[in-house]
Amino acid sequence: MAEVEHLYRQASRDAPLWEPPEVAGVFAELYGALLPRPDLLTTSLRAGGRLVGFAYGHPWHWTEQADPWGRQLHTRLDAAADLLEDSFAVCLLVVDPSRRRQGLGGTLLDTLLAETRQRAWLVTRDEPTPALALYEQRGWRRVGHGPDAPNGRPGLVLLHD
Repeated sequence: MAEVEHLYRQASRDAPLWEPPEVAGVFAELYGALLPRPDLLTTSLRAGGRLVGFAYGHPWHWTEQADPWGRQLHTRLDAAADLLEDSFAVCLLVVDPSRRRQGLGGTLLDTLLAETRQRAWLVTRDEPTPALALYEQRGWRRVGHGPDAPNGRPGLVLLHD
């Protein structure tokens, strides 16, 4: 958890995200809470023993989603929420900022999706970021908006069939 928090903090502190350090703590806590899941999938990249890329996710079922974030996701997606049932939720994809533009994000994403072999979805910022460009280049499509991203604006929900 500490490595994931450190990596996210480094990746999100500058442009284009400009997120406060507390956001990294939230992402690390969520990952820690999901660690006991037997169906949690993770993939990581290391260089010199240091975590430089990380992604994880799990199968998504609406019956398991009783928290406020999940309820808001369902409400905001409305009819499109049905597209997420029995899919794979990509919860986090993060790359060390010194390793950007080297294809690591794509490698992590492709590795995670190869393991799932099912429809997948994620939430990202609804603004032109390198992450959004990566997803759209790989065929992810926009299906609606979900809970607010750390910037206070509704997150963009993308689906990969």
